[in-house]
Amino acid sequence: MRGNKVWGLLKVWGALLVLTGIVGCSNSGDGNKEEAAAQEVTLKFVWWGKEQRKEDTQKVVDLYMKEHPGVKIVTEDFSGTDALSSRLAMDTADQKAADIIQGDYGFIFNYINRDLIEPLGPYIKNKSLSISDVPPEYLAPGMKNDELYAVNIGINSEALIYDPAFLQEAGIKAPSQDYTIDELYKTLVELKETIDDPDFYPMGNMFAVSYFLRTRGVSMYNAEGTALGYDDDKDLADYFTLYKKWTEEGLIGSFKGVSNDENHPVITGKTAFFSVSSNASTILSSKAGRTIKLLPLPKAGDKEGRFIKPSMFLAVSSYSKYPEEAAKFIDFFINNAAANDILKGERGVPVSTVIAAQLSGKLDEGGKQQYELLDYLKTHSSPIDPPAPSSALIADNAYKIILERVLDGSITPEQAAKSYRAEATSILDTTDKGAAK
Repeated sequence: MRGNKVWGLLKVWGALLVLTGIVGCSNSGDGNKEEAAAQEVTLKFVWWGKEQRKEDTQKVVDLYMKEHPGVKIVTEDFSGTDALSSRLAMDTADQKAADIIQGDYGFIFNYINRDLIEPLGPYIKNKSLSISDVPPEYLAPGMKNDELYAVNIGINSEALIYDPAFLQEAGIKAPSQDYTIDELYKTLVELKETIDDPDFYPMGNMFAVSYFLRTRGVSMYNAEGTALGYDDDKDLADYFTLYKKWTEEGLIGSFKGVSNDENHPVITGKTAFFSVSSNASTILSSKAGRTIKLLPLPKAGDKEGRFIKPSMFLAVSSYSKYPEEAAKFIDFFINNAAANDILKGERGVPVSTVIAAQLSGKLDEGGKQQYELLDYLKTHSSPIDPPAPSSALIADNAYKIILERVLDGSITPEQAAKSYRAEATSILDTTDKGAAK
């Protein structure tokens, strides 16, 4: 009964989200762009991140304004992608949006597909934006129909972080980069038996189900975003079984409100491993005052599940009165050496090969971690899955509710996998039918 009520709320929420996106499809900004060109330029830039990113981003904005005195950039930062995307949905429904948008792989295409993002081809052609030092494979995730809409500003991967000093003190050897999930399990058990602290968990959180499915040669959603990407419910049930087993054995914690600061459980010694985006190693090493290392995710199936992904994008709103000036700021963000000396690759390894090479020689061991990981993954990864459909937000919330029921013993992994298929299929069919890219 509880599940039906929650599902009802989710469906209402989803309908509102879809309606919000549809309302924002109309672009009324084009007529004002020529008129605005002769006016003083003020750009609004929205992004998400914590204190260190906020400080560094503002320094880059200040540097840009110093070098471009005719341009004023107003920034608004959010705590995370959910908060930013919610604001963006409301702003586009009101037919307004920030000029420059930091977006992630999970939602930027929802806006591209609704013509809410400015195509960047004209600004590349007139040299406002240079992509000459960016490999084509780094640009591809932000393209649609051979047109660039969003510029990938960094590359990273899902990974595990760990503190080598902590493992050394515990007398436990860190896994190699080619380790398997069975080897990880043995290390977690050894840690549980060695560390005499009831509040310690060998692993702070579980790697994502989407990664586990990739190691089985399938994906969470199909390429069109209209259905699940796996046919055998055993694949999902096996993940639920693994998650439940490790939880019951006290190997996985459920830390809440974790931020990339000095209170991170890896830094405080409350956990040994934690699943993150690889660019987190830079800030965490800085906060810890020692090197926090990275491991690729463990081999968990017959297929190569690890992948390199865009950390985030910068895009220009189709409502912007100053799209060319916005494109110039994106160019500065990815190509300016002084700006990237400030940013230090905290958003991921820079996509410009020139900037990446310059920066790598200036970084400490903590900063170099993501470079080393991504070098390894260039030959130990498979292509990233297509972006999740717009309804993934609703499907993912249904998934979380079902996972909680598995962990508290309300349903079996097999029942959970069957239940999720029914709910996800209904969600995808209702909100994404005919919405293939």
